Amino acid sequence: MKVRIGTRGSELALWQAQHVKAALERAGAQVDILVLKTKGDLIDNVPLSKVEGKAFFTAEIERALLDGEVDVAVHSHKDLPTELTKGLVIAAVPPRATHCERLLVRPDAHDPRAPFLPLKRGARVGTSAPRRLEQLKTLRPDLQVLDLRGNVPTRVRKAREGAYDAVVLAAAGLDRLQLSTEGLVAVDLAIELFVPSPAQGALAVQVRADDRAVFELCRGALHDEATERAIAAERSLLSGAGGGCSLPLAAAVSRAEGADGFVAHGFLGAGHPIAAAHARWVVARGASPEAAMQTVLSELVSARATRVGPLGGLSIALAGSAHDGSVLGERLAALGADVRTERVIELEPIAGADLDAFLASARGGDVVALTSRQAAHLLAGRKVAAGVRFAAVGRASARELASGGFEVSWTGESGARELASRISVAAGARVLWPCAQDALPELAEALSERGIALERLAIYRTKLVRDLRLDPEVSVRVYMSPSAVAAALEWERAHSGRATVRFALGSTTAAALESAGLDAVRSACTAHPITEELVAGLYHLVRSKVTHA
Repeated sequence: MKVRIGTRGSELALWQAQHVKAALERAGAQVDILVLKTKGDLIDNVPLSKVEGKAFFTAEIERALLDGEVDVAVHSHKDLPTELTKGLVIAAVPPRATHCERLLVRPDAHDPRAPFLPLKRGARVGTSAPRRLEQLKTLRPDLQVLDLRGNVPTRVRKAREGAYDAVVLAAAGLDRLQLSTEGLVAVDLAIELFVPSPAQGALAVQVRADDRAVFELCRGALHDEATERAIAAERSLLSGAGGGCSLPLAAAVSRAEGADGFVAHGFLGAGHPIAAAHARWVVARGASPEAAMQTVLSELVSARATRVGPLGGLSIALAGSAHDGSVLGERLAALGADVRTERVIELEPIAGADLDAFLASARGGDVVALTSRQAAHLLAGRKVAAGVRFAAVGRASARELASGGFEVSWTGESGARELASRISVAAGARVLWPCAQDALPELAEALSERGIALERLAIYRTKLVRDLRLDPEVSVRVYMSPSAVAAALEWERAHSGRATVRFALGSTTAAALESAGLDAVRSACTAHPITEELVAGLYHLVRSKVTHA
């Protein structure tokens, strides 16, 4: 029997066609390979999210198959649309290669101590896949994720030449081409941390539905039932979630190690299926690939927090004023932690503090600086003169100001001293500081060192919550401020035998815990945002298996 195989012309596509050709020849067929151009090959300078549609990499090959120009089409299974083209069928799914993702990193960007991914802060990572982009940004918001197109050798070359600090690729493609990664650090990413595309690592051998002879030839020479079943389960997640290649969805299913049944992993990016949904991971077990993946689908489309992810297994209490913990809580919950809020202090405005008059004294060129979200919240709806600029400690305070209608000129991610170093004022201008009654003096001290005048107005105070009851069962307690430490001190001393690990948000909070004689993991103020330092500390806690959940 003579068989013509249609394929794309990339190195990887040709490897796949040659692999199928060799199997069919062993079965007695005479095989030729025809190289066809697809839209995906012709348009390689535009981000996939802007141009890709149904069958972006396969339509032209399928058309040639339907027209009788070729007898067999070989595809990367993940490129096929969820709805197969009428008149065509998948005759065979060969045994699957590894389906994990591989990170290729330039040595100067490699940081094995970094949380989740061994990349230095701010590294430039190349990818064109929405699912990879979402997982990268959820794991490491500091990364610069840049669009990357081109075939596999081209992508490796771009990393080696420095166009990117790192690239994410399917390990199967690198292995099949036996590409050298010399000069780069290659890291296989654990599937539970970085979930691959549905059907990644698998091939699809497609024929005309009415060509029974070729169907039987391919089926007998190439097909693997177990792989087909796993791929079908993974691709059911795409159709069940109502999306195609542009949906930031990832899925993988495999036999459970050391146990009966199957384990399925899934990931869905933020904003799906509803705008308010966080990015989330899911893992499920089942007696079959279909059952395991159906559970994953149910969890993902529910939009509920799954408590699965790189911080899964940690129960974390945020001890503060409740309002203060929401942004951090969202970040930790997105990484799989079970987050609980402990309200240990209350905030109340100070009677007689005339905030309106204080703001009215500001003139163009002056700066209003905020070192807490509560202070920023109390500014909402108030008026200031034209030309007055605003500065804030932390993204949460900056967002609160922005929601109140104020544009923020400077943000100090790591604390008041960093903010003070960023603020720029003309000669004679002042910094106005509406703050807590017990606000730490760091901002005033740092501005004084620079010769910048500061005027302070205490606009709210903290009160300790009476009859405090903290959760004794949590793995980790994060103290949000020195005031929170003071509020919980008596309870902590009474329960000092508990196994809870203490974290301090910022160096001043850590100092308050140390002064009280309580051990803590310091989340120190350095050049990095405090929240991400805390996340890194929690990650290393998980890695060291010091969990008490």
